[in-house]
Amino acid sequence: MKQQRSSYWNCKSFLVLMVVVMAQMCVVAQASVAPVNTTCTRFNPGSVIHNPPALFSSNGVLNVQFSYQASTDSIGRQTFCFVTPSGVQNPTLHVKPGDTLNITVTNNTPFTEVNDFDETFGSTFSPTCGDTNFEQQAALTNSHGFPMSGGSMNIHYHGTNTTPACHGDNVVKTLVNPGHTFSYSLAFPTNEPPGLYWYHPHVHGLAEAAVASGASGALVVDGIQNVQPAVQGLRHRILVLRDQPLKQFPIQESPGGTEGGIPQGDLTINNVSINTTVNTTTSAVTYTPAIIHMYRGEKQFWRVTNSTSDQPLDLAVRFNGVNQTIQLVGIDAVPVNSQDGTQPGSLIPVTHFRIPPAARVEFIVTAPTSTATVAQFVTQLANTGPLGDDVPTRPLATIALLGSDNDEPVPDDNVGSFTSLNTSQQRFSGITSVTPSVTRTVFFEEVEDGSVFFINASGCVTSTGAQCATQPYPIDTPFDSNNPPAVVTTQGSVEKWIIQNHARENHELHQHQIHFKVLSQDNFEANGSPQAPGINGQFLDMVEVPFCGGDPAGTNPDGSATNPPNPPACITANGGGPGIPYPQVQTLMDFRGPDIGAFVFHCHILGHEDRGMMAIEQVNQ
Repeated sequence: MKQQRSSYWNCKSFLVLMVVVMAQMCVVAQASVAPVNTTCTRFNPGSVIHNPPALFSSNGVLNVQFSYQASTDSIGRQTFCFVTPSGVQNPTLHVKPGDTLNITVTNNTPFTEVNDFDETFGSTFSPTCGDTNFEQQAALTNSHGFPMSGGSMNIHYHGTNTTPACHGDNVVKTLVNPGHTFSYSLAFPTNEPPGLYWYHPHVHGLAEAAVASGASGALVVDGIQNVQPAVQGLRHRILVLRDQPLKQFPIQESPGGTEGGIPQGDLTINNVSINTTVNTTTSAVTYTPAIIHMYRGEKQFWRVTNSTSDQPLDLAVRFNGVNQTIQLVGIDAVPVNSQDGTQPGSLIPVTHFRIPPAARVEFIVTAPTSTATVAQFVTQLANTGPLGDDVPTRPLATIALLGSDNDEPVPDDNVGSFTSLNTSQQRFSGITSVTPSVTRTVFFEEVEDGSVFFINASGCVTSTGAQCATQPYPIDTPFDSNNPPAVVTTQGSVEKWIIQNHARENHELHQHQIHFKVLSQDNFEANGSPQAPGINGQFLDMVEVPFCGGDPAGTNPDGSATNPPNPPACITANGGGPGIPYPQVQTLMDFRGPDIGAFVFHCHILGHEDRGMMAIEQVNQ
């Protein structure tokens, strides 16, 4: 999704950001949270990284009050944040399996009503969980030329296996408008896997703008040391990677896959910008990495969330330019090799890890030795396809050695001590031995000018070979909260999904409410992409499917893009030759948990999701 096609990074696109939300009526009285006299803090480039402030549950409950606020930084970029009454911003929320998380949030962003929503989008939206009217702050442009989007919001508790009911993790039907207050209550299952989750706004049409403006925080289900004892007692780092427009915005992004080129946007690590700077004469790009402290001989447990709006990242720890082996402990909040076999699961050694937007990875890092003159945490070049964004190699942080062993606040410093293996954490155990009730084909497609994106549930075959229902609306229909569910299934079932990419840029599948087991990554190399390391056989809620390597989609006689693309992209290759098989990921979707109702699956490149690449699924009892 090039800069000229991108949503958040393109001024024109901000003028059409609108919300599509509907819901069950579920309103309760609650006291509002007053705005806090603060800006959404960002730290100077080159600063030392510290863990975000943390809040911990007590006696099975974590009660949180948030003021959702907006501010503007020194060069006119919009910033959003969740702020507690005491001024703590975007805190890490710590709960235990079986705990309840209660959040009351007041939207204290400015408000301007827009009355032409129905005319603009050609549909009527009546949100009924939270507010009962769509209201949207008008788009603005300040003197720096940077556009500001609307402030309507909700909260998604990404990766959690919690209810999609009203006042739970419900994003399709929940809307909290400026000046309004809403309460959430999430009961975590007693077998919720311990690991790293996160929270962020998820209003369709506004998600990209909110996340790119910094409205996100980490959420940790504690106890991972009791599933993976290798991390006991280690200092841990909560590392939240976010994106933001370049300080020289607007500036032309390089073509996708250009090493050393101008990236789609700047990156931040715990709100420390890496200060992407472009020499407008030579186009040379420089960075100012943050600083991470370690002491010689130390092992640290790094817990990384890709909380960017759009950017896949390929993470590595390099000493003198050489990738070092890191030990994977958990992916997407599931301890590796532990959920479908004998605990503790063995760690996975890798030299890099590809982390799509919204995914999380937790791993053990060993401090550099005296021979390492340059030690850095980097993101490597990620080729996202001919229509994708440029995501070049960039340093995120320099590892600096200290003599002391502690520069983090207590009590959020180490993981804790191993007590006993908790076999109840095997939430997904036995899935491989279950015969899938159906096999579905789900695929991504798009209009190649970047205006509309689609996700389709196009094929369904039962375990006996009979055809079963596919989505009840035409292929290549963009998301609308009025659409019926694309997928209807039954609680307790396991489904096999074959997830294909029919577009010439990468897409990522996120499943709300459930996880899935990755069986295989197929046809990647044939299309010019390596398989993602370390994920086969693991349980994820996010998976990246790379671009297909064929010819462009068809166009109208005047050269304009067709909607839907006709013929689709990649059905032929090399100027009309035989097509290359589509890249695909085969998975087992686990609907055996307690969650019933309607929730969504979508691409978590939020510019794609905001423009239609999302669908509803219904789980019945």
